[in-house]
Amino acid sequence: MIRKTTYTLALGLAALAMLSSCGKSDPNSPGYEFMPDMYRGTGPETNVEFKNPYVKDSMGNLLPAEGSVPRNFTVFPYPNTPQGDTLASKFWDFPANMKRDDAFYAQGELLYTRNCVYCHGAKGDGNGKLVESEKYGAVPPNYETRMKEGALTVGHIYHVVTYGKGVMGSHVVQLNPEERFMVAAYVQKLGRGGKTEAEYAAANKPAADTTVTKKP
Repeated sequence: MIRKTTYTLALGLAALAMLSSCGKSDPNSPGYEFMPDMYRGTGPETNVEFKNPYVKDSMGNLLPAEGSVPRNFTVFPYPNTPQGDTLASKFWDFPANMKRDDAFYAQGELLYTRNCVYCHGAKGDGNGKLVESEKYGAVPPNYETRMKEGALTVGHIYHVVTYGKGVMGSHVVQLNPEERFMVAAYVQKLGRGGKTEAEYAAANKPAADTTVTKKP
C-alpha cells in the first residue's frame, strides 16, 4: 500500500512539473530545465538581443571607437572617384616588404579563381562563363591589351577591386588588403601572358635605334 502511494505521489509530481513547464508566461521559455548552467552562460552573449546603454549594437556586439583602424589593416587613401583611380594608378604599389614569391602568386591565382574568373575568364581575356552566357551586362577588358596600354597598374587594379567599376561590384568584403595585392599581382601576370616581370620586360624591350645620321 505504501509502495503504491509512493508511485502515485511520484506520478503526480511529474505531472505537476510538466504542467508547470507548459504554463510559463513566456511562450519562448523551454520550461523546466535541468542544470541550466551547463548550456546557459551567466555572461552576456553576442548575437542575441542585449539591452545595454553603453552598446549601440542591439545584438550585444561591442562597437569599435569611431575612426579606429583594425590592427595590421592597410588604409587605402584614395576615394571612389575617377581622380582617386588616377592617383592610385600613379602612386599605389606593392608594399616594399611584400615578398612576391611563387606562393604569393599561387594564392593570388586561388583568390582570382574564387572571385574573378566567372566574368574575367581564366586567361583574363574577358570571356568568363557569365560573359559567354550573355547574362553579364558588360564585357570585361582583356588584361593583355590593358597591360600593353600601360593601364594595368597595381593601383588601378586595387582601386577597382576595392570600389568596383561599372557593373562590377566592390570586393572589399571578400578580399582583405593583403589579398587584394595578391589578386593584383596575379592579374598583372595574366596581362603579361603568364610571363614574369623580367621576362615580359625583355620581350617588350624597344628595339635600339640603328639609324645613322649623316653629318652635313
